[in-house]
Amino acid sequence: MTGERARARATGTAVAGLGGPAGRRVLVAFDKFRGTATASQLGDWVATVVRGYGCDPEVVALSDGGEGFREAFVGRVIAVEASDPWGERRLVPATLHRVGAVRVGVVTTAEVVGRDRDPSREEALRASSRGVGELLVALSARGVSSVLLGAGGSATSDGGLGCYEALRDVGGLPVPVTVAADVVAPFLAARDFAHQKGVDPRDLVEVDRRLRDARERYRRECGVDVAVLARAGAAGGIAGALAALGARLTSGFDEVARATRLAARAARAALVVTGEGRLDESSLAGKVVGGVADVVDHADRLLVVCGSADRAARRDLEARHPGVRVISLEDRVGPRAARRDLREALTTVVAEELQRRGEGVSCAAPR
Repeated sequence: MTGERARARATGTAVAGLGGPAGRRVLVAFDKFRGTATASQLGDWVATVVRGYGCDPEVVALSDGGEGFREAFVGRVIAVEASDPWGERRLVPATLHRVGAVRVGVVTTAEVVGRDRDPSREEALRASSRGVGELLVALSARGVSSVLLGAGGSATSDGGLGCYEALRDVGGLPVPVTVAADVVAPFLAARDFAHQKGVDPRDLVEVDRRLRDARERYRRECGVDVAVLARAGAAGGIAGALAALGARLTSGFDEVARATRLAARAARAALVVTGEGRLDESSLAGKVVGGVADVVDHADRLLVVCGSADRAARRDLEARHPGVRVISLEDRVGPRAARRDLREALTTVVAEELQRRGEGVSCAAPR
């Protein structure tokens, strides 16, 4: 970096070639780097660099339905009480988001029955989704018209049975519910994610049995075969249990993209910067990076910065969106530095990209 460029980056002076009039927008739209930084933190770090190069950053925190989902919605935040996976009472945040005259309660499974500790073998197997049902009942008592539930990041693998029983006790869904899932997995595939929640491999047979029993119960009592529903396996099967009671299943990313007007913002931007902790095959199947790539009309305006990147997924993304630029921080600075010095690594590669574009690519939005 030349002295002039270094000073510009530090002081906010426009770099030649990139310039600085307002309207040269850079959309910064990250998912979280799990366990390292939130989407908002990543966005703020990159926005500081973007301003230093004379462009106008617009930061949007994205989610695919898992952690960080609720924060993508604007509204008053309240707290309601419900049980955690092991029966302890906790206060759960809910965002009251208005859509016209309708007041929607936005919540996530991660914040009520989430993986906030390493459970013992026994705890992992008995983790219950009952708190989700209690949360829906509590929200209806607070006057919401409907509930939007981000289904990801749960500690449970009970097929949603605890949630189902809590709701059956009160006659079913108290308000219309939309479940925004971060995976398209069918119901019985919830078994495949159980090990991520601490379930011992020796207990997977028990998890499989419980899922099959829950499927039969939902079909018998509600007339819905959750095994044939895409996304029903999300959040350890909570999505399927709610679908059996009449909830609608949808894409978490699509809900966030709609609420944040992502497509319109991307259309106005000269450059879109996105990323997530790890780019893998799931990134292109309903998650943030693949979703952002689909709404950017010119892939050469898209920069993807990830903590690490699976080679096959990277090739697939580049084949689907010719011109996209993908940077893996682990490849650039090594795995240890990518985690320990994430902010420095991220801001350095974004600054390098803005330099590269400033030397031959206008920062102004294409006409």
